[in-house]
Amino acid sequence: MIKLKPVVFACVMAGLTLPAHALELIQNGGFEVQGADSYDISGWQTAEQGISGSVLAQSGTLSEVTGNATVGAYQGNYYGMLDNYGLSANALFQTFATGAVSSASLTFQLFVNNQHDSASVDAAGLDYTVDATDNPNQHVRVDVLKSGSDPFSTSSADVLQTLYLGGANGPLTTNQYLSYTFDISSILASGGSYTLRFATVANQNALQLGVDNVSINAVAAVPEADTYAMLLAGLGLTACVRRRQLAK
Repeated sequence: MIKLKPVVFACVMAGLTLPAHALELIQNGGFEVQGADSYDISGWQTAEQGISGSVLAQSGTLSEVTGNATVGAYQGNYYGMLDNYGLSANALFQTFATGAVSSASLTFQLFVNNQHDSASVDAAGLDYTVDATDNPNQHVRVDVLKSGSDPFSTSSADVLQTLYLGGANGPLTTNQYLSYTFDISSILASGGSYTLRFATVANQNALQLGVDNVSINAVAAVPEADTYAMLLAGLGLTACVRRRQLAK
């Protein structure tokens, strides 16, 4: 009879009982890495369109372009800022990859300061060039996109899930973060490459979006019972081969 050596047996059993473990999929979610105001944000990408707007990691309580008051960072010293003066669109996004997961949740804190009297979501999506009189388009959105999508796309072919759409805290509200949590397990279940996007569009007046403490916490999928069965069958086959070799 062929026996597995104790060390090998222990390793096999450890593999069979390995618990699921949590993974953090977002880099620099607190925007603290640089330790200084920066338009080149570690771990993140930015895109800007239009007459006047900016995307950066910043400290302090005044928005970079418009000088409007903000509450500052939710945690630490820095936060992500999308600052539109008007007739502009901005995007802050990060592409991440993961294997199959059994669960995943997205959390962040967000504020919106809207200098227009309301949020307006037009069918044009993130296009700021639509006629401002007939098509007011002033809002923020948070989406999970297919990796490689245009950062301003709102096409159903690119958007896997829209997590937030509208005006958040309401018109003319400042200095107020709200906390958000979303279950994105079904999107990430099979694994792959994805893009998390925060975006703004404004064709009425100034608009600021501040975001901080962004995290995607995922739990790696535990192998199914048939996977264990295949592993054990493989071990049995190895043992049979070894037995025949010793019998020669």
